Amino acid sequence: MTTRAYAVLGTDPKQVAAPETVEEAQAVIRAAPGAAVAPWGGGTRQALGYPLTRYDLALSTAKLTAITEYVPADLTVTVQAGMTIAQLQRVLALHGQALPLEVALPEQQTLGGVIAARADSLTRFARGSVRDCLLGVTVINARGEVVKGGGKVVKNVAGYDLPKLYCGSLGTLGLIVEATFKVAPLSETSATALLPLAADFNTEDVLDALLGSDLLPTFLFLLNPEAARAVVPEAEPVQYVAVGLDGNAEAVAWQLKTLGADALDTDTAQIVRARLRDFGPDAAPMTAAFHVLSSQVGAFSRMVEWTARRAGFNASVASDAALGLMTAHFTPVRTDADWSAFYVDLKAKADRCGGSFRIERMPQVLRELDTPVWSPVLPDFRLMARLKEQLDPGRIWNPGRFVGRL
Repeated sequence: MTTRAYAVLGTDPKQVAAPETVEEAQAVIRAAPGAAVAPWGGGTRQALGYPLTRYDLALSTAKLTAITEYVPADLTVTVQAGMTIAQLQRVLALHGQALPLEVALPEQQTLGGVIAARADSLTRFARGSVRDCLLGVTVINARGEVVKGGGKVVKNVAGYDLPKLYCGSLGTLGLIVEATFKVAPLSETSATALLPLAADFNTEDVLDALLGSDLLPTFLFLLNPEAARAVVPEAEPVQYVAVGLDGNAEAVAWQLKTLGADALDTDTAQIVRARLRDFGPDAAPMTAAFHVLSSQVGAFSRMVEWTARRAGFNASVASDAALGLMTAHFTPVRTDADWSAFYVDLKAKADRCGGSFRIERMPQVLRELDTPVWSPVLPDFRLMARLKEQLDPGRIWNPGRFVGRL
């Protein structure tokens, strides 16, 4: 098995292992005491984080793909971590059910990877995040032991709430090998509507009116003109508000009437939803994720676009307007575009808004300047450091990759 395919930020592992059972995964860890290990799912988030300080072994879950327990009447399913989101959704659909997550690249992202990265979901506003539907996890620790938490387990190991602890840990605390989720019935019907707005239109009133109405959107996104070109077929050079509605046919029809908009045809709606869902992964030189107050989304999106344009960059910005979550892709369009000066300016403005700022994909020039990936580092970092010391004292799991280079 070639190691180049498992490179993390330019560093190849010395070995790659793809165990077929949990017991084999335990044996791999026990046979390499002290080795630096990178858990590997679908490989879709390997641009995020800091370079590993050591990298001996890539441990793939590609062959851990079994559904170990599923009783549809219980609305829960237990699955090994290497199964992809799309594979699980196809099985659940046979029983009229679905995992209430619409994450990017579902044919590639694995369940373990979605948990470890705490991947965003298109429908998070209405249906919650991966953390909300995660009931339990099974993990292999640094000693090769199987540790279970949540689900049907009465008491979590060492008093920790393991499902929440491992959600968003980016593979720095252990190898997730199995997870239990709550599932939901499939929606009876779905509709997607697009509201075009002038490129310089102040969107705050529109977004406030939608969020303050009786509508119950599954998602509510604001797209700047550049993002609209990537998401909306034959988009005009304007901003768009994308509204998703799901539920029973009568409720969806009433909401469309209240909204005063026509639903997209089925094929176009599928394209728009898939492109919105997959907006985050991109080949742009730099991708940043922001979290601001939902009331600031319109103004902050315009600020990001203007700041980029002034510095010689193009900005494609898609915002979950209900939650204040924003993703922006940046590409230089002038020869004098300066990544370093642009980053400083962008960070200063994000700091003034009091929001958080994470660079999902970073150009090499910023890495060479030791640019922070996560900003700001919050006071609870000290607690995170103590948990890392408690659960991974030998620092074998993705060493140096996470916040504060844990």
